[in-house]
Amino acid sequence: MAPSTQAHKPGRVSRKWWVIAVIAVFILYSWSIASYANSDTDRVQSSPGQVTNGINFGLEPISLDQNEGQITLRTEWVPEGDFVANGLWSKSVRVTMPYVVDDSATVDIAEGTPAAGVQDYSFVFEGNSAQYPFDQYVFGSDGEPESDAPSTASSAEPLPLMIVQEIDAAGRPTNAQIPLGVYLGDGLQGWSKTWQISGDNNELSVLLIAQHSGSVVAFVLVVLMLMAIVALLAVLVARTVVTKRRSNGFEAAGWMTVLIFALIPLRTTLPDSPPIGAWVDIVVFYWVIVAILVSMAVVAADWVKTRNPG
Repeated sequence: MAPSTQAHKPGRVSRKWWVIAVIAVFILYSWSIASYANSDTDRVQSSPGQVTNGINFGLEPISLDQNEGQITLRTEWVPEGDFVANGLWSKSVRVTMPYVVDDSATVDIAEGTPAAGVQDYSFVFEGNSAQYPFDQYVFGSDGEPESDAPSTASSAEPLPLMIVQEIDAAGRPTNAQIPLGVYLGDGLQGWSKTWQISGDNNELSVLLIAQHSGSVVAFVLVVLMLMAIVALLAVLVARTVVTKRRSNGFEAAGWMTVLIFALIPLRTTLPDSPPIGAWVDIVVFYWVIVAILVSMAVVAADWVKTRNPG
């Protein structure tokens, strides 16, 4: 009988699948990098745009503290037309920010002040970090006249972010109308932001909704799935030990102990990781830890039971 020529095919098939796996991983890696690089997207539902005779406000979110419920905006106040002369403010104005964290803030800009520079302010921003990674944060009102606090309601409306008034030589506000404009800067990598802005009646009103971008959500879900797979592997290892399909060495319990100490920091390094107790913990992480702990206890108990003192 002629020798079989099929002996090398498994090796070739295996090599082919390894190449396909490497290519797939490379494509997935490249896609994830590209998605994250373009994840700080802004969707503007309405905006006054920029004005040529008034004050333009530049707004750029630079940080979002989910636990403290505040967002920090980098702002730039740019006078245009009658409000600027030779790079200086030609009129005195007062800018009031009712929803600055801790207290309202009022800034007076005197005539002759250089028209340059940026300022960072933190504003009240509401959401529920326990819903991570599907949490959503809102700067806006619930639309009820008796309530002026920001709300996460789906019917939220813009809140006055900046109230601008021209002031006279005595420092008193006047009723002069000031055209207000706005332009947005990039910021908050990994977040998708929806803006609704108006600049009527000397008020720059803003509704800002921020939520994790699709690439971040996908990454978190993949990590959680891998955690669940690791827990399943620990259960299978414990089962093979108890059913005597494998010799019971204490190495399995040691491996499971290492797993626990490796998964905890992995949980805390997820993008914008929420405080302990979020739904990802209740649904996935705690159960992963419980499964590994139970598996480790089963392996240890079997090792103690079957250990040969001699």
